[in-house]
Amino acid sequence: MGSSKIKIFVFGKDKTNWSIDKDRKAVVFFLRENGFIITSNVFEATHIFCVWYDLLFNFKYRWLNYFKNIFNKKLITVITNDITFTPDKVNFLKKFVDICIAPSEKIFNFLRERGIKAYKIPFFIDPQLFKPLKLSKQKICEKLGIDYKKIENKLVIGSFQRDSLGKNLKKPKWQKNPDLLISILEKLPREVYILLLAGPRRHYIVNRCEEKKIPYMFYGNDAYIKRWEDDIYINNLSPSIINLLYNLSDVYIVTSKSEGGPKQVLESSLTKTLIFSTKVSLAPDILHPYLLFEENEVQLLIEKIKKFFDLPASFDKYIEFNFQKTQNEMKLETLKEKYKRVILDA
Repeated sequence: MGSSKIKIFVFGKDKTNWSIDKDRKAVVFFLRENGFIITSNVFEATHIFCVWYDLLFNFKYRWLNYFKNIFNKKLITVITNDITFTPDKVNFLKKFVDICIAPSEKIFNFLRERGIKAYKIPFFIDPQLFKPLKLSKQKICEKLGIDYKKIENKLVIGSFQRDSLGKNLKKPKWQKNPDLLISILEKLPREVYILLLAGPRRHYIVNRCEEKKIPYMFYGNDAYIKRWEDDIYINNLSPSIINLLYNLSDVYIVTSKSEGGPKQVLESSLTKTLIFSTKVSLAPDILHPYLLFEENEVQLLIEKIKKFFDLPASFDKYIEFNFQKTQNEMKLETLKEKYKRVILDA
């Protein structure tokens, strides 16, 4: 079947211009770059592309699984989180899905070992949006409206991901494991660093910082946090602002237990922000091994952070390693070809 005869119905969105919406935009871009037609009419589509595989388990969309078999449609889906924690979903996917797209080697191998046809394609982070800036911290603070004195001579530790449950903002998302971040920060000398928080649903970690007297600042409208109200539409920041925040940060720390990404690994690498991460999903695919840690290796991580504070230049080689690896993974022509192979092989 030629590209011009392939029509693809793409579905899946979170309506907040957050992670899933950005994934959808990237998928549509690469499919169109290959000459495939994107249609809003599922009946005329030859392929159905679900950008968020959890939707296939939602009763609201269950009809699609049967619809594709009855009308001989090809169904492709992206595994957006760590399916290794929910292996019961595998048999369902084997029955209905033609191809799964895995964002990491770990998830790719897990699917292949269980007889599911899979391709490995990382999440797309645009290097034109996330990049190192030739600006001083003082200038970045001016652009963001941050009082430079709050971070002056401090190690700025960034954290820009949701860590509170949407249904109960007082509870943490176990996948993000924010208590591990708190545990790490408690062991660092409080006078040398400040935690820079941003993004929606940071209620849990903000309140833990208050309880533990951890030095932090929240970039955004914290009135919703104080009232325990959802700020998903209020503190959802643009990529340009997030890019400035990465460039203001000296270190980013990922403490997650379960992820599809995390995309912060790619974003930090593209902005040349030093990042330490648990060995979660795609982190080992991208980051230098020296920057990976286990949950029981907190003290070793602390020593590395202190070393960075004293000798930042000694980490340049790791930062450059991450940058080059991510730049290579985000090449448009490479990703375009990968999406083409998925569609033609379905």
